[in-house]
Amino acid sequence: MRSSAQQTSLKFEVKIDRGVDRRSIAAADLVVPLIKRWTSVQVSAMALLFLSIGFVACGGSSYSTTATPSTAGAATTKPSSSATAGATAKSSSSPSTAATAAASPAADNTVATAANAKLGKTILVDAAGNTLYTYAKDTSGSSACTGTCATIWPPLTIASGSTPKAGSGVLGMLATITRADGTKQVTYNGAPLYTFQQDAAAGDASGDGVNSFHAATP
Repeated sequence: MRSSAQQTSLKFEVKIDRGVDRRSIAAADLVVPLIKRWTSVQVSAMALLFLSIGFVACGGSSYSTTATPSTAGAATTKPSSSATAGATAKSSSSPSTAATAAASPAADNTVATAANAKLGKTILVDAAGNTLYTYAKDTSGSSACTGTCATIWPPLTIASGSTPKAGSGVLGMLATITRADGTKQVTYNGAPLYTFQQDAAAGDASGDGVNSFHAATP
């Protein structure tokens, strides 16, 4: 026979064991689903990894295949440099044409007339519109302006063997004389014609009345 104290102790131990068992079962109920869930996550991750590796491998091969046509397309557009060469040739020919057109009036050596607002009268001008002057010390068919004088007052000359052309309003006679240096100077009614170094643009007539030079009139 067990004493009452022993029976009480036995009951207490049984209760403790049952409490421990219940806590262990509850813990197991929590841990097992977690293990299952973690295992399923691991499996899913591995599956995604294998799928990613297979996709990258397939994608890399398709990309390399499509890259070749794009390179070929770029190569086929490059021969359009022939158009650039054509444009270059065209632009290089343009300046020569423009230069020829600009040089034509200067080579014409035409004596024309122009109304000069500064002088208030019509005067003689060269093909570029520069005022032409006569020198009071010249004699008919001869020029007295040489050396430094001819540098400040450049004679109107033309190429040897050519004939000066009269423009609109030129009523007198144009001819040439041979200067001491062999150049051909244009004359108007026998008077040698000059320009003035200080005239900067067409229409200037700053040499009129300077050192016996006067703007030539028709």
